[in-house]
Amino acid sequence: MASLQEQLMKSGLINKQKAKQAQTEKRRNAKQKKKKGTVEVSEIQLSVQEQKQQQKQLDLEKNRQTQAELDARAAHGKLIQMIAQHCEKNYQGEIDYHFTYDNKVKRIAVNDKTQRGLINGLLAICVLNEEFYLINKEAAAILTEIDPSVLVALHDKEEPLQAAEDDPYADFAIPDDLIW
Repeated sequence: MASLQEQLMKSGLINKQKAKQAQTEKRRNAKQKKKKGTVEVSEIQLSVQEQKQQQKQLDLEKNRQTQAELDARAAHGKLIQMIAQHCEKNYQGEIDYHFTYDNKVKRIAVNDKTQRGLINGLLAICVLNEEFYLINKEAAAILTEIDPSVLVALHDKEEPLQAAEDDPYADFAIPDDLIW
């Protein structure tokens, strides 16, 4: 089968000179496109690139979520480890120490030494998996940096307030062993 050019020449619509001129023009255009480096991008290629970009964004978001979950697990593991290392073991006694947790008043039976430590702010109460632990003040500070919701009770040692000059109860001392 003959090419379109040959068919047009046989029918007399074009001559040899116009056919050669069309071929050279075609070659020149192809050469210029190669030189300039311009590549025609089809709609299919654009849609493929767009899909790749969307997939990349989804992958990045999944990676962020996975990393956040891993960080949360690591922080929880660190909390468990620190509480296990720094919790007080022998604090049970006959004195009830009351504190609030989850808008409810809870109590722990402690001995006298532990009660003084809690009152003076040397010990703190922490909760993990609905269990209460007594830990020292330094460990409580580190735990609150990791997760502030773990700390339940820590008393800061406050300076006694200066009594007002016209205070009618200034002559009466408050007993140290007053338990609420």
